[in-house]
Amino acid sequence: MKKLVAASMVLLAACGEGSADQTGNVAGSLDARILPVESDIQLAADLTPNDAKLASKYDRSCRSCHSTVDAAAPLTGHKAAWAIRYDAKGADGLLASTKAGFNAMPPMGLCSDCSDEELNQLITFMAGRTS
Repeated sequence: MKKLVAASMVLLAACGEGSADQTGNVAGSLDARILPVESDIQLAADLTPNDAKLASKYDRSCRSCHSTVDAAAPLTGHKAAWAIRYDAKGADGLLASTKAGFNAMPPMGLCSDCSDEELNQLITFMAGRTS
């Protein structure tokens, strides 16, 4: 599985910004610094917000990219990958990136009807920072 994840990162790097090295790391990419393991991938596939309204927005706007390693987005619940992003940008920076779009993520993360509060809740949920 680790080889599959590394190969996926190399292939996705070829389509995105930056260049990949032999390990699949993309220069300047936060995503490539921490590769998820099988348990991270399974957790991302299984997690859903407890709030029904937020879960609906997550399912239609976030899940397709944040629950599969093939999308090269930080996986839902993969705390190590999200910690790098929080350290680099903080909560306000992550919200700003979500609203403006970042790399392959479209503006608002495809949630045009999400408020800033809902986007913050979704980011916090995906980062595994909810209690």
